[in-house]
Amino acid sequence: MTNQLDTRILQAVIIYEPNQKRFQKTRKIFFMRITHLLSTTLASVLLSTGAIVADPLNGEYTIGNNGDFKSVNAAVKTLQENGVSGPVWLMLEKGNYKEKLTIGNIKGTNAMNVVTFESKTGNSDDVVIETPADGADYIVLLNAASFIAFENITLENSASTYGNVVRIEGDANGISFKGAKLNGVEGARTGANNAVVYCNPTGAKNSYTFDDTEFNNGSYGLYKSSAASAVRTMVSASLFFNQHEGGIKLSNETSPVLASNVISTMSNFSEYKAMDLDKCNSTAVITNNIINAANGRYGIFLNDCSGSASSFSNINGNSISVGGKDALYGVYLNGATDNQLINFNRVKLTIDSKQTDNQAYYKNASTGTNVNLTNNLFYDLTTGGYTILGNTYKDFFNQLPSASGFLSVSANGITIEKVTPIK
Repeated sequence: MTNQLDTRILQAVIIYEPNQKRFQKTRKIFFMRITHLLSTTLASVLLSTGAIVADPLNGEYTIGNNGDFKSVNAAVKTLQENGVSGPVWLMLEKGNYKEKLTIGNIKGTNAMNVVTFESKTGNSDDVVIETPADGADYIVLLNAASFIAFENITLENSASTYGNVVRIEGDANGISFKGAKLNGVEGARTGANNAVVYCNPTGAKNSYTFDDTEFNNGSYGLYKSSAASAVRTMVSASLFFNQHEGGIKLSNETSPVLASNVISTMSNFSEYKAMDLDKCNSTAVITNNIINAANGRYGIFLNDCSGSASSFSNINGNSISVGGKDALYGVYLNGATDNQLINFNRVKLTIDSKQTDNQAYYKNASTGTNVNLTNNLFYDLTTGGYTILGNTYKDFFNQLPSASGFLSVSANGITIEKVTPIK
């Protein structure tokens, strides 16, 4: 590049200039020209190598025909190339976006620098990212992408015959959905690959939040599995509608919170579980949920889920209605499920051809250490119902009489009314 150097600049360096003012002026010109030369030379090198230099994203941007990005994928491409230097809001203009998104690791994201995809109007019905014409096995893939949020937006894969709406793989922490609608494949599909949201067990998956979100169709609404115990998945004020195999399935979690959700289905899948928790330990909270599975089998199913001895897990204030052609269970404890407080729940079992096998509460005989049941209401449309009032009484179902009649038990303050037992 030496042929581009101005000989007058070189002369300004080596020639003694007796006039101080003229020397200062020449020196100033020299540095200006050198700076320009270096910048243009660096630009030429970057262009020749294909490298791109751009500022990381920070702040609010618009996606749409009149926006900063014409498509969602264009915004994702820029995020992947440039990273972020602060929180980023990608506001989508009203419309339908037929796109399939793959989002990988974005440089600069953290708990403060979250990337949020959001409807510009604040209405989830106004922005729909949906299945391309040829169908898709997912709409959004988060592949080792952390601190991503979707708010007031619809993601839809209902036109396909299989697949997920959102699939999450690898290390992916701090994922959030709020005010979103997630529409999955409708029909009698089973397995994790047909769940509305599927988090596979590879990598760490901590700090997930689903708030005021609709999960429609699919085999499961949320299927989340972790190789290492994930910390604090929170699902609140959300609707799970028309899932075939189960509403929520969590595996290997620490202190999950499931609060004020509605799970409703007409599925007749023989092993349907509205809430299925496996190896979810420490202080789990399952509270104020409404479960309506008219043809289902299990309301809340816990396997190897133990609270701590100092802080029990809480199953409180839930309303559970289950029915169908197989044996029915409201709250089912299996494996090493210990240190549980089951309090103020309402369980209704609908008419069934195997009513003698139905149980509003069931625990595996080899487990259930420190399971405390207080103030629950259990009711069966066929056999009648009974109310449990008072303090703690463990394993009381196995001690009820088999004959019809009324029984009053003063020990522990328990009163059991109208007993032809639900066992």
